[in-house]
Amino acid sequence: MPFTTKAGNMLAMAMLLSPVAWAPGATAQARFQGAGQTSRIDCDGGEAHIEGASNTIVVDGPCTLLSVQGAGNVVTVDLAVKSTIRVVGSSNRVTWRAPGKARPRVSSSGADNHIRPAP
Repeated sequence: MPFTTKAGNMLAMAMLLSPVAWAPGATAQARFQGAGQTSRIDCDGGEAHIEGASNTIVVDGPCTLLSVQGAGNVVTVDLAVKSTIRVVGSSNRVTWRAPGKARPRVSSSGADNHIRPAP
């Protein structure tokens, strides 16, 4: 019988019961929460979720989904060919880049949100 410890057994059990999917094909997710911060995150071909206010965030991709909730955020994102941008809140500014002539599906609810392609 192999040597095991109580801590080792607990770690193995935690990994089995973890809500994080380690299955092949699982979508990568990047999350940011905060206020008044400057940050860079990587969605690694999956999703990026940003919540907060007055943040400046650069999201490296390609992202299939960008979700922004809050107010006064400035977000620059690299998108995948088939992608979606969802913005909920007010005065958010999202600038996106996508390969070729690809354009994301966009939904925005709230006041004074601006979502546009990078110049």
